[in-house]
Amino acid sequence: MEETGERTGNQPRGVLQGDRREFEALLKDYDTALLTTRGADGHFHTRPMAVAKKHKSGSVLWFATWSDTQKVQDLEADPHCSLAFHASEDSATYLSVSGVVEIVRDRRTIHDLWEPGWRPWFPKGPDEGDIALLRFIPEHAEYVHPAGGKLKVLFSTAKALVTKQRPDIAPKKELDLH
Repeated sequence: MEETGERTGNQPRGVLQGDRREFEALLKDYDTALLTTRGADGHFHTRPMAVAKKHKSGSVLWFATWSDTQKVQDLEADPHCSLAFHASEDSATYLSVSGVVEIVRDRRTIHDLWEPGWRPWFPKGPDEGDIALLRFIPEHAEYVHPAGGKLKVLFSTAKALVTKQRPDIAPKKELDLH
């Protein structure tokens, strides 16, 4: 599949093939994600997470957490999860990424990735006993990034109200990352 932003035969109407460079450019702007896991109860559980580190290519994202959390239990049972990113109510762009998480408790890796900004959560620093890192490996991304931004979306919606026709919405783009 080409990464041209064009619709392919296998994609539903309104879904285009994503572009790796566009995905990477969007991802670099986000510092917080909503991490969704599936719990032992079968329900989905979502919580905000500060992105600790990003590889430039978006091939791996790191998060720091405590080892004894529900999210770690969920991920130990099923490492498949998703991340959702949305900048603000002023933005029409969103990004959703599904993948798998590896739970890393290796002290050397924790020291290597340690950030001083983590100290409020881990007052003893990288030697705090219950730190775990979540190494998220993206597999699939979906995003909407409207040309013209929020203003164009608002204009299209207002026009649709007047003309009684569907608004011109930005297409969702999908990208396989593995």
